[in-house]
Amino acid sequence: MTKIFGGFFLAIAATAAIAAQSNAIPGLDIKVTKIERAASASLKDCPPGTNTVSAVAKPGEQFALVTVAFKVGSAFTPATLKGKRPTALDTADKKYFTPSYFVDPGSVTDFSCTFPFRVADGTKLKTLNVESASIDLAAMDK
Repeated sequence: MTKIFGGFFLAIAATAAIAAQSNAIPGLDIKVTKIERAASASLKDCPPGTNTVSAVAKPGEQFALVTVAFKVGSAFTPATLKGKRPTALDTADKKYFTPSYFVDPGSVTDFSCTFPFRVADGTKLKTLNVESASIDLAAMDK
């Protein structure tokens, strides 16, 4: 019985890991690595550059910090993302915008960015959208 349950839980964990990634943009692998909550956030662009602006949440709000790893392949066209920014949807389908932009997404082959989303306390994110890629966050944002 324990062996059956162990395999079942392993399958659930594997499904959650797969659900947090996307390769919908040709030549670009996108994987959400973590979601954190904070009262303040750095507003760095992506890939991280010289922007050192920070923000502080208002009472009743917090930042959902979504960290995303990117792997750039030869088929990727930087113009697909340059000057654009991800969005997120919560469980009520309310759309949130990050102040962080993609500045030079093809300049390095592997990079990680943390996108801050200002949300009401307790808000759970459902989806991260990066242009045509939609990444399921429900299993990660607990």
